[in-house]
Amino acid sequence: MRLGTAVLLPALRHPVVLAHQIASVDQISRGRVVLGLGVGWSLPSAAREWAACGADHTRRVRRLEEHVEVWRMLWRGADADLSGHTIGPLPWTEAGPPVLITAGNRGELLPAQLDRFARLGDGIITTYVHAEECRLLRERAGEAAAFLAAYYGGGVPSRGTMGLGPADAVIGALGRYAEAGVTDLCLRFVGDDQLAQMERFTAEVLPSLRVDSP
Repeated sequence: MRLGTAVLLPALRHPVVLAHQIASVDQISRGRVVLGLGVGWSLPSAAREWAACGADHTRRVRRLEEHVEVWRMLWRGADADLSGHTIGPLPWTEAGPPVLITAGNRGELLPAQLDRFARLGDGIITTYVHAEECRLLRERAGEAAAFLAAYYGGGVPSRGTMGLGPADAVIGALGRYAEAGVTDLCLRFVGDDQLAQMERFTAEVLPSLRVDSP
């Protein structure tokens, strides 16, 4: 079981403090943290919320990118312009937690989002997409990663996440996402009986999703 965010808005927080908090939780959980990151809504109401936090809503995209760049340096033990100091503890692994960046929400395949994933992310976290849209998103993400890998060298893995429910139908639905290339699921249990839903999912759906290790 992994511990993740779906999704965290880094631009509302201080990058060094947040890097330290993430690394600490990653150590406590023995490397089970997965970060789902987003830039937030482009709505007037959202802009007012950001202003109330003392953050510039118009710079939220660049701020997200700056956060990831600073985290990568700090998680390697570099000082990131901290006058020779860094954070501690460091993450469980040298690479730090996987960073999933939002793209393709509602089936909107925006080139800037795919470019951001390819430059900075370890995978994509998305929502409200059909299985075929997920397949297309995976293809476009692969193309973006391949372009940057050829240009800069190296490779970028990709990961898509999505969760659905009722009970019998969910097995077939999740199977279609698996066939489309989805490898990780972000599950959301809605309503007032979330514990009962989680127990039902664990008992009735989860056994059908398990794959035996070779």
